[in-house]
Amino acid sequence: MEKCLLKALLDRRVKMNLVGLILATLLAACLWTPVLAQSGPVRVLWWNANPEYSNQKNHHRQAMADFLNGFEGGNSVSTDFRSSTRGGDLAQQLNASSYDIVIIDTTDTRSRFNASDLDAVRAHYASGHRAVMLDGSFWIRSIRANATTRFPGPNGATGNLLVNQILALAEAGGGVLIGTDHDRYQAGANAVLTALIPGARFKGLTIPSTDGSFIGRTLLAHRVPVRAIEILEHWQSIPSQGEVPVGTFTDFTGQQVTLFNLVETADQPGGGGKRPYISASFDPGNERTAIGSSETLAPIAPVVPALPENMPTRKGPPS
Repeated sequence: MEKCLLKALLDRRVKMNLVGLILATLLAACLWTPVLAQSGPVRVLWWNANPEYSNQKNHHRQAMADFLNGFEGGNSVSTDFRSSTRGGDLAQQLNASSYDIVIIDTTDTRSRFNASDLDAVRAHYASGHRAVMLDGSFWIRSIRANATTRFPGPNGATGNLLVNQILALAEAGGGVLIGTDHDRYQAGANAVLTALIPGARFKGLTIPSTDGSFIGRTLLAHRVPVRAIEILEHWQSIPSQGEVPVGTFTDFTGQQVTLFNLVETADQPGGGGKRPYISASFDPGNERTAIGSSETLAPIAPVVPALPENMPTRKGPPS
């Protein structure tokens, strides 16, 4: 009788330990798996709200979406490219389909978005895709002006910069990228941005110098290497980018959002205050690379779900 009782107790202890191990494994997976742990490519809506200009047509924006679709044989990103300057069309698209990332590509003297569009972007953000990236240099990424503005740029630099931006956003859980130009053309970008983060705004007109740096490796080496000097030369070929907000804000849901600086430089000839060109809602770290550097950085390894022995808690997305 005593032996049977002892055996029952031991069996119960083994079962409890097994349950504990399973729970610990599941907890570790939750802590270490990226928010966008899904099969298949990252789903992106590229919303081109730009009117056509003499040096920029819809096909220039389409080329960027196509570049994303072609990256790694189409296995990483699936981009749905749409062009419209009519209010309400964005809402209709977002209500009909779901995406991990929404790119708002808008450089215009007036906003092309109505209340339903802004509500739809808010709904996308509130659904869990809460990462934000803001880019005041986005418009010249693909225009017909000179060799450095012909996408994907020398050595594919501006195309690979775009890849790094999108995959960094994906690993942060998906969200919204808002791209625009200098202050004369920021109306649509600020309409969408203030709908999400009421206190944040694009502003200004910058003239980039060599007195600056990239912060972290998000832009230069998140997945593919990009030389800083090639991006600087691209910006300097049409020196009139917008300045993005950085700092801590409160979004429309009442949650605190910190926008981190990803790249900054002083206006020419240098020596003045540094102005941010691209910011994001995840911390890139403290590493700095001179904006005029020709160094090729090692890419950050893609996030792979793991079960480390000590099961540390990751507090934020990788940069």
